[in-house]
Amino acid sequence: MKKINPLIFFYSLCFLFLFSCSEPQDFNQAKDLEVIPDVSGSIVYVETTEAIINSTSPGTITQNINFDAFTSSIFSDKVISGSVKFQLENTTSKNMQVQIDFLDASGVPLDSFQVTALAAPPETTSELEVAYGPPSGRNIAIIRNTSSIQLTYVNASDNTSVSSLSNPKLIFKSSASFKLRLVE
Repeated sequence: MKKINPLIFFYSLCFLFLFSCSEPQDFNQAKDLEVIPDVSGSIVYVETTEAIINSTSPGTITQNINFDAFTSSIFSDKVISGSVKFQLENTTSKNMQVQIDFLDASGVPLDSFQVTALAAPPETTSELEVAYGPPSGRNIAIIRNTSSIQLTYVNASDNTSVSSLSNPKLIFKSSASFKLRLVE
C-alpha cells in the first residue's frame, strides 16, 4: 500500500474548498422566523343536577364565570386566530338550552351563542364550534377582550318530571384552540 503525501492531501482539500459550489450564507434570515404554535385547553366545565334544575323557577339559572385568561397580555398580545368549542350533554328529562355570553371587563356582551340539548333518554349531546380571526370573519378582538363568561341555563320543559336514568344531570363543557405568534 502506498502512503499519501500529507502535503498533497492538504493542498487538495484547500483546492476543493476554494472552488466548491456554495451560496453565501444569510445570517439575517433568523429575523424572518415566525413561531406560531397551536395551543389548546379546557375553558369551562359545569355540571348541574336535575334536582337543581327542577328547583328553579321560572326555570332559568344564570352563572357568571370570571375568565381573565384571554385578557392576560401573555395571551392577548400574541393570539392571531382560533376557535372555541361548546358541548352540552343531557341525561335529564328536560329539553335544555344554554345561552353563552362572552363579556368584557365592564360586563358588556361581546359575543353570544346558544346550544340546545333534547331530553333524555337516550343521553343527548350537542356541540357548537365558533372560529375567530382570519379567515372566519369573527374579530379576534372579541377573544382578546373577554373577561368573563355568562352561562344562562333555560329549562324548556316542566319542573316536575324526573329522568329514568341514574344520576341525571346537565354537563356543559368548553375548550379552545388558538394560534399564537410567539416571535415577530
